[in-house]
Amino acid sequence: MSEALIAALVYADGLYPDRMIERAIAPLRERGVAIAGALQIESANRPGRHPCDMLLQDLATGEITAIAEQRGPESRGCRLDVGILTELAESVSTSLCSDEPRLLVVNKFGKIEADGGGLRDAIAEAVGFGIPVLVGVPARNLDRWRAFAGSLAVELPATGEAIVGWLASHDLLAVTHTCETRETHVR
Repeated sequence: MSEALIAALVYADGLYPDRMIERAIAPLRERGVAIAGALQIESANRPGRHPCDMLLQDLATGEITAIAEQRGPESRGCRLDVGILTELAESVSTSLCSDEPRLLVVNKFGKIEADGGGLRDAIAEAVGFGIPVLVGVPARNLDRWRAFAGSLAVELPATGEAIVGWLASHDLLAVTHTCETRETHVR
């Protein structure tokens, strides 16, 4: 098993690794490996969707949630609905205990996580349970990510090869936890 429990996929601002993550975890999902977390899915090409629509899939339930504020068809900027993201984060935290996942995927350590919200607590909980964490980290948040994760994370390029290599270094089927052993090791 790899020493680094967290893999931070560092990417240039605006070059999201969602599709690479999705392809890399597809074989795990096909084998029935329980995965917690959230992954952004493509919405721009869906009929009737506004370009600002941001959709996240809860990887434990498969539920897809729009997380952008609905500001009307003529809006000129995108705003995250923090309330909806908070609900999704609570669902992900619950799945860490109830679904016994072998991996936590967080599509982005964004501004909300850098400020202490979003899926940040889920990352810390997963580490406490010994669950490997795969998280996308935009370059603009790298310093705040490092302050949060410290030596528990390895930084990888956001490439399919790097993701697959890191996943291969973890025996995901052997990782177990119970909710009674909550030790948070992330600062």
